[in-house]
Amino acid sequence: MTSLQTEPDGGSQTLSRGLRVLEIIGESEVPLSVAALAEELGIHRSMVYRLLKTLEQHGFVRKNASGGLVMGMRISSLARGVLQSLQEAAAPELAALAEELEMTAFLVSYDGESAVTLRSAEPLNAQTTVAKKPGTRHSIDRGAPGHVIRSQLEPLTYPAQRFESSQDEVLLGIASIAVPLVIPGNPPSALAVLFLPHVVDAEQIADALTASAARIVVAVGG
Repeated sequence: MTSLQTEPDGGSQTLSRGLRVLEIIGESEVPLSVAALAEELGIHRSMVYRLLKTLEQHGFVRKNASGGLVMGMRISSLARGVLQSLQEAAAPELAALAEELEMTAFLVSYDGESAVTLRSAEPLNAQTTVAKKPGTRHSIDRGAPGHVIRSQLEPLTYPAQRFESSQDEVLLGIASIAVPLVIPGNPPSALAVLFLPHVVDAEQIADALTASAARIVVAVGG
């Protein structure tokens, strides 16, 4: 029987690499190639192919029409199970925000390392929308939701603002506005919208987001 390779602390090296694959793909702004992934991991392509085969079989990773590696739908289903009461309270608010503002509204929370999208809603009748899939991750140093979360984690270094805005920080050609969502007992979170850059009333958008955040806090019982 062949034993799994182990890390110095006794963990599984194979599992660690598989999780790292998910992190790299989830944080990438564009679909990745196998070659780019192998270079990032510092391992041979043959090993990357084996890791990807397993992740694809379980629905965690898939290839898009151009053959690039992107997150699979299984990640979204797992994300739906995280902070379930918060997501349930946020769902109707996200849908209402999406319709009112004609922008993609989404809920982001901190997983101890990155800003993770837990749930999103797109306007039903808008001609152009920007998708934001649950399970996507990015650094708290980038994007309006990341900045909001960072201010909750490090208030002395990054004083909290009523809202944060960003453009081209996570995805090129995409702008975002976010407000804090603070619920006792829950990780730092943010309520945000994504949209194609154009002139907007940021204060009005922030007002709508803040009002929704307040209702979510009440619904969760925070």
